[in-house]
Amino acid sequence: MNAETTSSTRLLDPPRLREWSQVRPWAGLVHLFLEYVCVALVAGAAIEFHLLRGAWGLGPFWEVGVILVAAFLVGCLQHRIGLIGHEASHGLLVPDRFWNDRLANLLIFYPLFSSISMYRKRHLSHHLHPNDPEHDLNLSGGKLERIWARFPMSKERFTHQFFLKFFWPPFVLRNLLDLFSVLAVENKNSAANRGAAVARPGRLGAVYFVVVALILVVACWQGSASWGAVSLCYMLALMVWAVLPSESFPNAGRFAGSSKTAALLRLSFSTLLILGLGWLAQRFGGWVIWAYCLLWVFPLVYVFPYLMLLREIYQHANAGTGAIDNSRILHVDPFTRWALLGYGNDLHVIHHLYPNIPHDRLAEVHETLMRESGAYRENVQQTYGVMRSSETEQSLLDSFSVKRVEK
Repeated sequence: MNAETTSSTRLLDPPRLREWSQVRPWAGLVHLFLEYVCVALVAGAAIEFHLLRGAWGLGPFWEVGVILVAAFLVGCLQHRIGLIGHEASHGLLVPDRFWNDRLANLLIFYPLFSSISMYRKRHLSHHLHPNDPEHDLNLSGGKLERIWARFPMSKERFTHQFFLKFFWPPFVLRNLLDLFSVLAVENKNSAANRGAAVARPGRLGAVYFVVVALILVVACWQGSASWGAVSLCYMLALMVWAVLPSESFPNAGRFAGSSKTAALLRLSFSTLLILGLGWLAQRFGGWVIWAYCLLWVFPLVYVFPYLMLLREIYQHANAGTGAIDNSRILHVDPFTRWALLGYGNDLHVIHHLYPNIPHDRLAEVHETLMRESGAYRENVQQTYGVMRSSETEQSLLDSFSVKRVEK
């Protein structure tokens, strides 16, 4: 890190840093509640259309269109929920670290089929070594060669490679595998891989979820109740959980508390999810399972990973590895900010400089640095618009087409 960068990162004096780093107790939870309300409204509207389409005399193609639009919007909302999870991974959901991690798991990561520790242990490398091909795990899994090494890239090529390919399932599903490697795959440096003779509870949990999900599907197919078989599986899983030693649950993600207890919470959450879906299916019909798959699981495996990739590209592609040049300030249209760059992700370089400052303070920090730090003002990259900008300003895609000059 050069002298200019060092002076920039030390610009904010400790009193101001402490003030800006204060986490407002209810702000994150209110944002999260509003995102879920929007999910319920979008999914509810699609379900209402399904139930009333016949009475309105509309054909099935109308329903396909409505479901696709609803799935896209839910995927955008899932991405926004994930961005709140990113805040939580830095301890910024609620002030208390114990409750921050548990609420983040129960309200954000478990519904997205992940956990805060799984996300945090990979995300830490990104903050310590941003854009470093050897150490930033966000570039692992072949993404460096397939994506990042292809920059600089022209606007036309970018449009083809990343915008139009949203409609090409193999491209998007490959991104799902990348996302899975970030959020769900156990770290190769875990205790188990260092030689400790321990089981892999994460894999056992995945097998458990598949089994109880299959029980639910079969029960719905046969028109029978699933709660008895699911409850039996839960009791068996509890016995396995009880006999496994605590060393089987490595805390690689710095979870605030017992990792074994966190595993129990996830096991219980998965069971309650299946039991809840089973009860709703018995009460209203098997279409409830289809609705969950089409309006939650499908967006999660198709739209969500695509948006994750696109956001990472917007923030880090064709950027450097220094403290100020590893990301950029993005001035974008309202929809792009809502769908991709919510919760301060348009000010990502500030987040990398000060990861303990909540998203709603980042704009003020940026303005302060622009006024007070010549090093920051001269080195930070700001883009205006995605495709087009004025003659005196650089758009995001313009910045992707320019060969970087290391300073």
